[in-house]
Amino acid sequence: MAEAAPKKKKIPFSVKFAILCVLVTAALFLPTTLLFCGCLVPTVVAFIIDPHPQKTAWVTVGCMNFAGTVPAWMLLIGNGASSGNHIDQAMSILMQASTIIMAYGGAAAGWLIFNNVTPLVSGLMVMKNEKRLKDIDKRQKELARKWGPDVSTMG
Repeated sequence: MAEAAPKKKKIPFSVKFAILCVLVTAALFLPTTLLFCGCLVPTVVAFIIDPHPQKTAWVTVGCMNFAGTVPAWMLLIGNGASSGNHIDQAMSILMQASTIIMAYGGAAAGWLIFNNVTPLVSGLMVMKNEKRLKDIDKRQKELARKWGPDVSTMG
């Protein structure tokens, strides 16, 4: 008996159309695309190396990386208004040390936030929940004292 070949997943038309739109937009705004491709490398790296199943590191790193890239983008847009927003201007801005320092520094700030704030918030949540459990236990003991031990048993 011959086994059936595994079926390939069919990509929906909406996904194909979205990819086409992104590619056309990237081609139309090629200088901006080049600038972002050079500056947002840490975001791609964060997505690739994040071992967690939810892959949330890239969001934090990406937002801060984007924030560090915006000044260079504004410089490109400002230059583009007067002289056409050319690829050589994008490459010139991208090759400046200040551009890379701001963009990659923003990504570093994103890593700091991800590695320090996330554990801090989760620790605070654990402390809050432990306090809540202690309060519930205290309340349950108070009710048992008032109404007898049968109040605190389930069922």
